[in-house]
Amino acid sequence: MYRVGVIGLGAIAARYSKPEDPYPYCHVGGIRHSDTTELVAVADMSKERRDEFAEVWGPAFPDGSISYYETDTQMLESEELDIVAVCVRGPHHFAVMQNVLEADLGAIFLEKPAGCSLAETDEMARISNDRGIPIVVDYTRHWSPALLRLQDMVKDGLVGEVQSVIGYCGGGVLSFSIHSTDMICQFAGYDPSAVSASTRSSGDAPDGYEPEPAPVASTIDFASGVEGFHVGNHGKAPSFAVDVLGSEGQLRAGFYLQPTLRDADGVVVDNATLGLPGNVGPFKIAYEQITARLDGGPPPHCSGGDWVAVNEIGFATIESGITGARVDLPCANRDRMIFANG
Repeated sequence: MYRVGVIGLGAIAARYSKPEDPYPYCHVGGIRHSDTTELVAVADMSKERRDEFAEVWGPAFPDGSISYYETDTQMLESEELDIVAVCVRGPHHFAVMQNVLEADLGAIFLEKPAGCSLAETDEMARISNDRGIPIVVDYTRHWSPALLRLQDMVKDGLVGEVQSVIGYCGGGVLSFSIHSTDMICQFAGYDPSAVSASTRSSGDAPDGYEPEPAPVASTIDFASGVEGFHVGNHGKAPSFAVDVLGSEGQLRAGFYLQPTLRDADGVVVDNATLGLPGNVGPFKIAYEQITARLDGGPPPHCSGGDWVAVNEIGFATIESGITGARVDLPCANRDRMIFANG
């Protein structure tokens, strides 16, 4: 069993689900359901959050099995951990990640948004590569069992040659709609080359930051020749869904909907013929991919160059929306600081 510590006890760490949920949508639920991980430590500066966690989740774990800490450094200095989940707010990621990356770990599961500037994420990626500690970024909707199976089937020619992928989701570019950016790449590939976007600004930001915009629409060019399209606030399809348009059919798939596959003649294919798996909590799958890597298996999804590519698209979307220009990747402006507070 691999030992896991969680930094930050907010919604995505533990509050989106309860111990009785069969498919928990939170880190702690996924760790608990996984056969390869054990939660041994949590850290949060708020005593109220620590107390709430102990009351809600504590009884779901063996007595005395979880140690509680006020800060990340206390936890990292006191525990021998294999995996650390960084679940603090986005503006705090860079500072916390610098501490986590100095620890003797097997892997880091980092919440999105990965950072508030490309300069921040460049430094995280550099240290990760230098130290051989993989970073997995939590684009959670990626780990739907049906989506993973459909991803493989599309690669094997389910809709012929992929020509375009359309993703749907509004909300903050880095804090919310980036899930759909990743889903576009999940079916188009992780080789983006340029982005043209329009965005909508909203809200304020603290000194030193710019507000995080939301996408209205964007076009993503991929080196493979596939075209990606992100439909933002004006989209009518369910969020976290994609349309995959191929030479021999098309597929609509998403985290919250049943897939619809049409053949080359536009006829709907019976889902029963696809052999799709049953539901499993996405965090369980993600943690088991991470531990499989620690056992010598393949890299987890949303790690290495894949999360870097999705992150580049996000910041290029913002840059294009602000400047009105097409942005070639990698984005030249690495220093723009966005208040990505997801």
